[in-house]
Amino acid sequence: MPKVRGLRTIKKEILKLISTYVDKADDLEMVHERLVPDLLQAVLLDYQNNVPDAREAEVLNVMTTIIKKLQVRWTPNRSRHSVGLIAIPLFTHHANIFQGLMTKDVPGILGAVFECTLDMINKDFSEYPEHRVEFFKLLREINLRCFPALLQLDQRQFKFVIDSCMWASKHDNRLVEGEGLNMCYELVQNMSETDAEISGPFFQNFYTTILQDVFFVLTDSDHKAGFKYQSMLLAQMFYLVGSGKLNSPIYTSDMAPAGTSNREFLQNFVGNLLVNAFPNLTPAQIQKFITDLFSQADDINRFKLTLRDFLIQLKEFAGDNAELFIEDREKAAQEAKVQERERAMKVGGLLKPSEIDDDEL
Repeated sequence: MPKVRGLRTIKKEILKLISTYVDKADDLEMVHERLVPDLLQAVLLDYQNNVPDAREAEVLNVMTTIIKKLQVRWTPNRSRHSVGLIAIPLFTHHANIFQGLMTKDVPGILGAVFECTLDMINKDFSEYPEHRVEFFKLLREINLRCFPALLQLDQRQFKFVIDSCMWASKHDNRLVEGEGLNMCYELVQNMSETDAEISGPFFQNFYTTILQDVFFVLTDSDHKAGFKYQSMLLAQMFYLVGSGKLNSPIYTSDMAPAGTSNREFLQNFVGNLLVNAFPNLTPAQIQKFITDLFSQADDINRFKLTLRDFLIQLKEFAGDNAELFIEDREKAAQEAKVQERERAMKVGGLLKPSEIDDDEL
């Protein structure tokens, strides 16, 4: 109905206005004390109780903006306490104390938007495109800035978060794919920086799941465009094992005998994975590939080169592989642009006044 459509347009514009106001606000304490409580109560309840077609993606954007503005990035601290899924590090404040108070609101935000949004977008890869992008942006900001709150989720909800990242990595929308892989990379990084009693259960339950899904999208020719983020995540996972940073097992008791080192388990696990998926490869090729992944995990450029060479050997990647080199082309174009600007700066009049920064005058 025209009246309903008009009211929905007004609601969407109000949400955009709030997002812009919070993003530009200087008095963050006032925003947190006077705006956030009533806003969360009204907006989240409306979003959760609405039918899917009436839920606004702007709600997710507003939540992302609030968390990004009011919460400093989480860093691990030695002080710990146990709550929820596993032990949680107390986050360190690097700014005014009110910039860390959104952590207590995150469980309520996730409770209102997480499952109902996931239920909207997990049926296929096309419906509700705006919700998809905003949903993973929100999850990523929560992981970056409210990591302890993320761990307050129960095991079922936390598994949903991991499943969401892996589901996003298989998405045909590049923005969604990138956000999902980035969040997974940052989540693994956060976990690796905590003590063994915190990281142990996570890596034991989810390391192999994440690894299998990353190899799945890496070797799927439909996901060549995600190569940059796939390689970053894979390099991180091999580095954590190869460098001995993970002291607890990354496998469960039914996957390998007790006492098996993480490195030995990972070698065997990846070897079996590739043998079963690509029978055209010889054992020698696979063994050399795995050895190179371990030895080059701390050098992302060499690691990417090894991955590219391996992928090009596969029948699935026969043909045009230009998308595997997107990052290199973008970097070369950026460097050429910088060099051209430096040349123009040496000759007066080649740059417009609007193209010159104040510190270059």
